[in-house]
Amino acid sequence: MNFYDRYISFKTVFTLLSIFFVSLAFTDSGYITVDGETIEIDVERSYQTPATYPRKALRLEREGYVIIEFDVAQDGSVIDPYVLEGEPAGLFNRAAMKSIRKWIYEPSTYDGVPVQVNDVQVRINFNLTAIE
Repeated sequence: MNFYDRYISFKTVFTLLSIFFVSLAFTDSGYITVDGETIEIDVERSYQTPATYPRKALRLEREGYVIIEFDVAQDGSVIDPYVLEGEPAGLFNRAAMKSIRKWIYEPSTYDGVPVQVNDVQVRINFNLTAIE
């Protein structure tokens, strides 16, 4: 199978996975501070855009992951994302960041008050096995 055929197959699988993942809700966790006490709180992901596999990674047939940390605003939007770790370094960072910026979480509350949840970490995996 040549590169073009693999890329077309990838697009088909990607489209199907996109539909599947968008319909799922995921729970991540972060932290809030109340009266000087740090409390772990779950945040429910209500929408996520799957990351696009970078062309360079496809061409090189590389797999990897990116760990990103960010805050979830009171309205559920992602704010201030940054890469904590990526393997291989730098190859998947841009694709992961582009995806994360579009994610939406259910607004979080603590004792009935809307809160911003800090230090939420997620790992985005990039695997070629879904392409073949």
